Amino acid sequence: MYIFIATIFIAELIIAFSIINLIIKADKKICDINDCISEFNPLAKTCMQYVRCVSTSFFTNVKTGIDFIKKHQEKIWVKAISTSAIYLMLVLFRIKRIKVKKLFNLVGVIADIALDFVV
Repeated sequence: MYIFIATIFIAELIIAFSIINLIIKADKKICDINDCISEFNPLAKTCMQYVRCVSTSFFTNVKTGIDFIKKHQEKIWVKAISTSAIYLMLVLFRIKRIKVKKLFNLVGVIADIALDFVV
């Protein structure tokens, strides 16, 4: 019976030493990672400032684009409708290139005249 208790005690010691060894290895790895983070921190700070600047300028440009679209919404709709009508006619009638060029010029002139009268 004492041999059984001794073997269990030795097994528990082996398990405890292996757990302690793993904890020490993990501590060393965490210290290494902490050193890397400490060295990387100024670079990360600079990168975060750059990202903040880029995102701010991006959202400013998006807001400016949305404002531009709101101002010129009617012109954009006219151009979109005329362009879609031209493509619809191309698909429906399958016009040759030379006729298409003339048609594009004609539609462009008509659209310019219509925009002059509207504005």
